[in-house]
Amino acid sequence: MQRPEFTNAMRTIVRRGLRPGSPAAFAVAVLCVAGAGLARLGINLIAPNAVPFVTFFPAILIATLAGGIAAGIFAMVLSAGVAWWAFIPPRFSWDAVTSTHLVNITLFFMASAAIIWVSGQYRQVLRRLDEEEHYRQVVVDELGHRVKNKLATIYAILRHELRGHGDIWHSVAGRLRALSAADDFLVKSDGKGVHLRHILEMEMEPYDSSRISLHGDPVLLFAKVPAVLALVFHELATNAAKYGALSAPGGRLSISWRTAADQTEIEWVESGGPEVIVPTRRSFGSNLIERSLGGFGGSAKIEFPRSGVICRMTLPKPTVAAANTQAKVA
Repeated sequence: MQRPEFTNAMRTIVRRGLRPGSPAAFAVAVLCVAGAGLARLGINLIAPNAVPFVTFFPAILIATLAGGIAAGIFAMVLSAGVAWWAFIPPRFSWDAVTSTHLVNITLFFMASAAIIWVSGQYRQVLRRLDEEEHYRQVVVDELGHRVKNKLATIYAILRHELRGHGDIWHSVAGRLRALSAADDFLVKSDGKGVHLRHILEMEMEPYDSSRISLHGDPVLLFAKVPAVLALVFHELATNAAKYGALSAPGGRLSISWRTAADQTEIEWVESGGPEVIVPTRRSFGSNLIERSLGGFGGSAKIEFPRSGVICRMTLPKPTVAAANTQAKVA
């Protein structure tokens, strides 16, 4: 088995465990009990009268997580036998069973049964999460493929229809390329670190850069935050191009950000565009902008002064703190 295949196989085992009821699952249970027995022997050298079952509970937990409920039950029974025979006086004998022994072994089985049940439920949850993650990835890949095909079709149609209008085609083609790049970014950025400036530059590419200013220190974002921010910035930029500062020749857009003690603050400020009219109802875009960051402990608030739209966003420190250090080192 090649190294990548081995790594993937180990990752699958750690994440989903071994096949329940398989020889490998029972082998892991035996190894866990053997390790617990050796650990209990080590304790025996220091405290011979310590609780006999203490090291076997982790063994049962690991055996169940790795091999399933059957392996956990097997580890429980095996642990009870080993502990009774080797660590409950008189040692190395099955004689002299007392009421205390029976109470101890009953409590051990009850605690072990609880561990096995909880661990089995945990395995089922992980399995469902893996299935959902796999399904989501398949859907995302398929949607990404379809969007690319549709954009390519639109690109070809517009190129043909606007073949006699070079200026218009140049403007439209640039925006289509930016939209395609944004879609690729949303699909590929999942879980990867991305600079905040890179997200903004990508979303602002279709517009006149001389009217847009970006100010802020290097900030690297991780997990799902980059993709969500890309959606937020895309919505803000689209609205600015339709109704706001980017829709008028003299309009300007200023985007600045700074990292405070416990959060990163981002400010989107439009000026010089048409006079802003406060909307009478909440649009889908406004809801998307103001609710998207809430799941990450952040926030976004849109204001509508007459001079131009302002959007203030915050991101919590855990999302960016380590990233700032890496960005400065880089």
